[in-house]
Amino acid sequence: MRLLIAALCLLPLPLRADPVIDRVLDEVVSPGLAVFTTATGALEAAAVADCRATSEDLRAAWAGAMDAWFGIADLRFGPLEDGAQRQIIAYWPDNGGHRPKALARWLAGWQPGAEDAAAFRTQPVSVRGLYAMESMLYDPRFNTYTKSDAGCALVRLATADLSATAHEVATAWEEDFATVLRTAGDAGNARFLDAIEARQAVFTALLTSLQFDIVERIGLPLGTVETPRPTRAEGRLSGRSQRNLELSLAAHEALARALVPEGATLTGEDFERVRWMAARLDDPDFSGVADPTGRFRLEAVQTALTLLRTVANEELSAALGVTMGLNALDGD
Repeated sequence: MRLLIAALCLLPLPLRADPVIDRVLDEVVSPGLAVFTTATGALEAAAVADCRATSEDLRAAWAGAMDAWFGIADLRFGPLEDGAQRQIIAYWPDNGGHRPKALARWLAGWQPGAEDAAAFRTQPVSVRGLYAMESMLYDPRFNTYTKSDAGCALVRLATADLSATAHEVATAWEEDFATVLRTAGDAGNARFLDAIEARQAVFTALLTSLQFDIVERIGLPLGTVETPRPTRAEGRLSGRSQRNLELSLAAHEALARALVPEGATLTGEDFERVRWMAARLDDPDFSGVADPTGRFRLEAVQTALTLLRTVANEELSAALGVTMGLNALDGD
């Protein structure tokens, strides 16, 4: 027995769990994944019950899944980035205008009775996920289908595919990547050599998401003073451009608060100010960017968000002992 105890004492002790990573996983990742998988499952069920674009239940279920997406959209590392899962779930912006063409091709080539979930998973991301569903529900070029034609088949395949993808991402997090984050620095962890690297991954994801709002979610519809581009706004078809921005900002704040270690001085005042400004845009689809007053309001939100990102970078990096790593927007 004494020899066994002595041998155990020679084994490396597990590293102390990082409270920052624990908070991120327990307060953001786990609940966000649970809500998203539930919402996409409800969307699939609604499509089975009534696949028509005129179904209020289907539209409500899609809106619920869209809302839930923002709870995990800031996780720009791990399972969402493996196998293009992010693009499959939420391919936007569609800068090349691929989605309408791809949807039209799929619908034109449909044959009754040929629905195949496995084959659908080989389709381009432009016909899959939340934004393809938005087109099928709200784009007048596609939303006049009946229960017996290609549009219905596409909606049912796309919602089942989305639900399956959500469950795959959640499973990968729960069964693998959460442990990889929690055990950063352990001898067998080749992904994160220490807790600082794990913190840096989350911190970089937050700053990248803030930049995405500044450059894409707000910047695309703003265009230029001479050429505003309201038709490039996210959620324009469904009239939820402003809602998406508000949900995105709320998600950023939740992640930032989870990152703040005990005793840090970071406050939520900057987040609260930007969210207050966004909530008062009164511009559901950002069509107001074509009007000087509407444009000024959205530009003001963009300016405030840019300042917020600078403040978050300075305060969080100092509190966490990290710097921003490379991200998907570098070089854009």
